[in-house]
Amino acid sequence: MNTTRSTRLLLLLASGAVSLSSAQAANLVQIDGQHATFFYDADFWGLGAASVQGDAITLQVRPDFAVAASVRTGTTTANQLQQAFDFASPGVVAVAKSGYNLQTLVGSSLSGNYALAAGGSQVNVTLSGSLLLGEMDHGVFVPQSGFTGYTTEADFTSSGAARSAPFNALMYTGNILPYVSTLGVESYLSTYVRQVGSGTSALSLDTVAYQFATVAIPEPHTYALLLGGLSLMRWARKRNF
Repeated sequence: MNTTRSTRLLLLLASGAVSLSSAQAANLVQIDGQHATFFYDADFWGLGAASVQGDAITLQVRPDFAVAASVRTGTTTANQLQQAFDFASPGVVAVAKSGYNLQTLVGSSLSGNYALAAGGSQVNVTLSGSLLLGEMDHGVFVPQSGFTGYTTEADFTSSGAARSAPFNALMYTGNILPYVSTLGVESYLSTYVRQVGSGTSALSLDTVAYQFATVAIPEPHTYALLLGGLSLMRWARKRNF
């Protein structure tokens, strides 16, 4: 899963494009949410990796996304880099339950820990892909179109002193107005660490989470009441004139 840095950049740039015919998830596993049913690619995330709270799904990240780079003590010019990359299309699918729709607005977040050595060290984690419109058909997500790309990133560079800390990154992408019944999310995941000069730098990614927004579909009598109210207001206005 290691690649050169130039390949990594090309792959990350390519992830902004819509991918409808590449990798279809072979093992979508269902898990229930409050107003939506979720499906996650167990071949990508791992079976049992998902948990749901409300309309958000959190996924434990595979250990092979943890990266570390070391340069022996006393070396000032040598450098080492390590990275990991993988993708699923889709990584997650959300299907609105009866009586609800999904807004085309999705939050994506990353959480983990990093450690930077003093000197020239850098760590980066990037989650990206496209939001896909489609439908579920006998356990398979059938994409119809992609309408926007998303990227969530955490990047840290040494400022001359060694440091380590947990991190959380969150980004919302999409539009709060259109409503759909099914929404797929591509998951392009990359971790990267570079150490220049003596020392060790590392990054571990613990979880990826997707937050979906749902809205209740008005009952037919709600529309009837609305139309009745508008008619009454129009009648009252005419009467005043």
